[in-house]
Amino acid sequence: MKNRYLLKHLIVISLVATGTRLSAQTTNQVLKITYPESRAIFQRENDNTSTIYLSGSLYQPVDSIQARLQVEATGQGLNTNWVTIQRNPQGGIFQGAIRARGGWYRLEVQAFIGGVATASDVVRKVGIGEVFIITGQSNAQGFQNYGAVGAVDDRVNCVTYDNTAANSLGDPPAPSFQQLTATSLIGPRGKSAWCWGYLGDLLVKQYNVPVLFINTAWEGTSLQNWRESSLGLITKNLFALGTPGENFPKGMPYSNLVIALRYYCSLQGLRAVLWQQGEYDNFPLKSSRKEYADNMQFLVNKTRADTDRYPAWVLARSSYSNGTVSENVIQAQNDVINTYNNNVFAGPFTDNIQVPRFDDVHFGNRATNNPGDKGLNDLGQAWFESLNAVFFSSSRPLPPLPQPTITVACAPSANSVSLSLPNLYKSFTWSTGQTTQNITVTQPGVYQAVLKDNFGNTYLSPALDLQGPIQPATPTISLASQPGKVIDNQQQICADSTLSLLANTTTNSTGVWGTSTTTTIGKAIKLNQSGSYSLQAVNIYGCRSAQPAALNLTVRPKVPTPSIEQIGAYSLQAVLPRPTGGQPDLFDWRRAAGEVIPQTGAVAKVIVSANYSARARTTFTLNNGSALTCFSEFSTPKAFAFDRSNGGLSIYPNPSSTGSITIETIEDLANANVDVFSLSGQKLFSSQVPSFNERKAIDLTGLGQGVYLVRVRSAGFDVSRRIIINR
Repeated sequence: MKNRYLLKHLIVISLVATGTRLSAQTTNQVLKITYPESRAIFQRENDNTSTIYLSGSLYQPVDSIQARLQVEATGQGLNTNWVTIQRNPQGGIFQGAIRARGGWYRLEVQAFIGGVATASDVVRKVGIGEVFIITGQSNAQGFQNYGAVGAVDDRVNCVTYDNTAANSLGDPPAPSFQQLTATSLIGPRGKSAWCWGYLGDLLVKQYNVPVLFINTAWEGTSLQNWRESSLGLITKNLFALGTPGENFPKGMPYSNLVIALRYYCSLQGLRAVLWQQGEYDNFPLKSSRKEYADNMQFLVNKTRADTDRYPAWVLARSSYSNGTVSENVIQAQNDVINTYNNNVFAGPFTDNIQVPRFDDVHFGNRATNNPGDKGLNDLGQAWFESLNAVFFSSSRPLPPLPQPTITVACAPSANSVSLSLPNLYKSFTWSTGQTTQNITVTQPGVYQAVLKDNFGNTYLSPALDLQGPIQPATPTISLASQPGKVIDNQQQICADSTLSLLANTTTNSTGVWGTSTTTTIGKAIKLNQSGSYSLQAVNIYGCRSAQPAALNLTVRPKVPTPSIEQIGAYSLQAVLPRPTGGQPDLFDWRRAAGEVIPQTGAVAKVIVSANYSARARTTFTLNNGSALTCFSEFSTPKAFAFDRSNGGLSIYPNPSSTGSITIETIEDLANANVDVFSLSGQKLFSSQVPSFNERKAIDLTGLGQGVYLVRVRSAGFDVSRRIIINR
């Protein structure tokens, strides 16, 4: 308008940059939410619910992903329970959706590995509420230094994208948002909080949901400018005629509006387009009622044709300019509002607000507090009264559109990754600049695509944070009990046990264990069958290591359970039913109550009445020298009764048919002498036994048939017995 050149020197642009979440992995991270951004608000439907589409990067293999929403503050929504949004996610990406009621939330995601929640990520301040696109001319766009007040409530937000200088016809960068302060630029063109911060606070207080504003208004524009630019025509700025800037930039002002509808509306959804315009068509244009109504309806229809969606519109009844009003403009606005089934609603009547104005046309807040001094607040209040419960129940909101899926697969060469998108879209533009549906990448980096349907509506694929190297290294194998220590490729276990192994791979990989017939995927495995096993590393992108690690496992046969026989006055013997195949065969002995006897031979010396049992202990040795001891079950208990009648010395067999005898002593004698005498007292045999801790065999085959006296002597022990040799 006529104050445009003065005003543009007063404008202060404030842009708060929001850091992208598509950064590379941090150390030991398992997952990261990459969409949505903090302060993203999604349009609720008329039942006060909406779907939030979410996605993120995975840096380690996981079993499943869960998500939930938790209110930022008590009363600001309704918490959801954990819900599984994806099972067995592949390709380093997870994505899903969660539905909730209107509110201001923390979006929480957790990953499960082996049934245990092992990692999580959070995005603070994500909302389900109301999304509005503001458009029209300067009383919608706003200016700095007109006394605008920022929103008090943290839930009133705006888009940060600034297109005031570039006038780009391309998509905005990745969406980012900020709380609406007094000096905020409401992207792409709103030049302050204007009346919208005040309106946002009123809406949040009334409906208890967050609000997002997107401002595509352009000062000094007529409806003809909007119509002509929507048709791709060059349109002139009446206030710049004869200057280098007399033509609006190509596609403007309409392109900002249609881009917002195709981009932000697709991602966030939309309640309505808020139209504040008419001053220019009153003065100086003096538009007729029909001309204004036709152009207004054309613009409404054009946005719907260009998006194949049906956004609601709310038209302010505005015409005041330079002290004049236009009944034709007001009636034309009412005509469009009153068109049947038009999804167009009545906004505020603004011609009687703050008269006289802050300047010839614009509202403003003066520092004084006299009636009419707070024109921007009064304008916000008027908008609030129009956006009432009837409007919210009658208008048809546009929900956010589903996020496209992306498929990630390892290429056959195993050193590159293929990214594929669905064929439901007309165009594909990758962050690499490629424009095909499918691409192959060979270098680490963040890859994302912008997709468009036949009407230009924009969709953002999930972002893939590809970590290197793409092909994992050959893994090694460790025992689960000794992580990181590489084992020999020859292993053995007992028949009643398992071999618990770990695959040593990079953090973004797991193991693929294989035999000739089966495959098992996982970092850990338990083996109990003899055979040859291989291990390859496979990463989250599906790429496998070039070479496998090999393992040969021998499972030893079950050691048979021995039986027990009593073979002497003080001796029990463990007898195996068959050979074990190992060497040596030792035995563990125990008494009835589990008391261990410190003897390991097949024959055990016992001098306590009790039940005795034994188990075999057999050692197996591989060619590489590694040894393994396996155990049988304990035998059936054998009852033993101690005999005190023999005086501590037992000799058997007696009589002996061969001349060989066995001697047992109750005590463990050291350096004992064994002497054999005839009945006449002649010493016929003598031997020294260093230790009488077990039964000893004595060879008397050189003696003839007869009766003899056997004497066993040691310190503190001297006992004799008669024996008979009877051949």
